[in-house]
Amino acid sequence: MANAAKAAVKELGEKKRDNDYYAGAVLRKLRSLPDKDRRLKIFKAVAKLKAPWVEKVLVEALDDPAERNREFLINELAGREPWNPSYLYEKLNQPPWYARSAALKILGLRTDAGALPVIQKTLADPNVDVRRSAAEALGAIGGQEAAGMLVKLTKDGNIYVRQAAAGALRKISSVRFSG
Repeated sequence: MANAAKAAVKELGEKKRDNDYYAGAVLRKLRSLPDKDRRLKIFKAVAKLKAPWVEKVLVEALDDPAERNREFLINELAGREPWNPSYLYEKLNQPPWYARSAALKILGLRTDAGALPVIQKTLADPNVDVRRSAAEALGAIGGQEAAGMLVKLTKDGNIYVRQAAAGALRKISSVRFSG
C-alpha cells in the first residue's frame, strides 16, 4: 500500500510539470550556454521534438543574441504546423527589440491576416527595426487594412521605416489579376 501511495504522489508530481516547467528548464539551459553554435545545435534538436512545449521554447529563444540562431528559429517557426500564434503575440510586447523584429518576420512569412491587429500595436514601437519589420510583414500579408497601416508608416520619422513602408505598398499594389 505504501508503494502505491508513493507511486501516486510521484505521478501527481510529474503531471504538475506542465509545458511551462519543461520549457523553462530548456530555456535556462540554453541561456547558460555562451557558445552560439551549441545553442543552435540544441535549437535544431528541440525543433525535431513533438512535445507540446517545443513551440514555446522556440518562440522564447527569439531573444538569442546570435543572428544566425534567430534566422533558424524564424524559418522553423514560419513553417511549423499546427499554427498557434499566441506565443508570438506575447513576444511582441517583450524586450529585446530584435526578438520583436523576429516575431514580426514570422508573422509576415505566415501571411496571416489575423495578425493585423497585433501588428498594428507595433507601429509605434520606439525601435526603428521593429517598425521596419512591421512594414515588411504588412506588405507580405497585404490587403486593405494592411495598406492603411502602411500609409501611416510612410509618414514615420525614420527614413528606413518610410522606405520599407513605401516598398511594401508597391508590393501590395503590384498584385495583378490575369484572366
